[in-house]
Amino acid sequence: MTPRQNPVADIPTPDADDPLFVASLEKGMRVLDAFRDASDSLGLTDIATLTGLGKSAAQRFAHTWERLGYLVKDAATRRYRLGPRVVELGYYFLRSDRLVSMAAPHLVALRDRCGLAVHMSVLADDDMIYLLRLPSRQLTLAEMLPGRRMPAWCNSGGRMLLTQLDDSAIGQTLQRSPPRAFTPRTVVEPGALLALIRQARDDGYALTEDQVLQNQVGAAVLLRDARDVPLAAISVSAPRHDYPSDRLLRDIVPQLFRTAQAIQHA
Repeated sequence: MTPRQNPVADIPTPDADDPLFVASLEKGMRVLDAFRDASDSLGLTDIATLTGLGKSAAQRFAHTWERLGYLVKDAATRRYRLGPRVVELGYYFLRSDRLVSMAAPHLVALRDRCGLAVHMSVLADDDMIYLLRLPSRQLTLAEMLPGRRMPAWCNSGGRMLLTQLDDSAIGQTLQRSPPRAFTPRTVVEPGALLALIRQARDDGYALTEDQVLQNQVGAAVLLRDARDVPLAAISVSAPRHDYPSDRLLRDIVPQLFRTAQAIQHA
């Protein structure tokens, strides 16, 4: 595993004059966030490089997280990986989040009707995070797990989330996180992406094809609250050979709109 340089650089920091901000806590959280792109484990040198902390500070923070159960240390290799308490913390959020509890029954019903994978995602800075992922049989483990963070521009749910922003803000997002190709068909040119997001804003839905995975299509709409304020995106992903664009638009998009309305009025 080659650690990505400084994956925590995009973590927002408060104004320097914020008297309530605990800088040492922010540094400790950098250590956990360093595992965002880790496929397995990290050594102290990896952690120090990824967080920008000195090796001594990285060691103290890693040891503290280990004692609290958020990191696990391999006695033989002396490398760290995330511990089970990280999952427990996510469970507490999902259990108590009102949007998740309202949306889940409707998304389960949608998945059962269409037999396809159903997702709910929200914006997180320039990215999107999946809050719920209800899998189909074809999905891999990584595609089933909630909490995954993805660039917002690269799939149907993320593009719908970006429609909440004006064109200038979208342009700044693409500039801060330059698009990279996941497949030979991934759209990465900023002007073309902006045009696609504008189209999704006008249509009220987004369609994608082969953007993150080959032979996968997606459709998404926005989920709004009772005041019509956007809260999240709900999306469906499907095999392209079963769902060409015309079928996706005809069979799936109307179901997404009906599901969003049902959740909105729940």
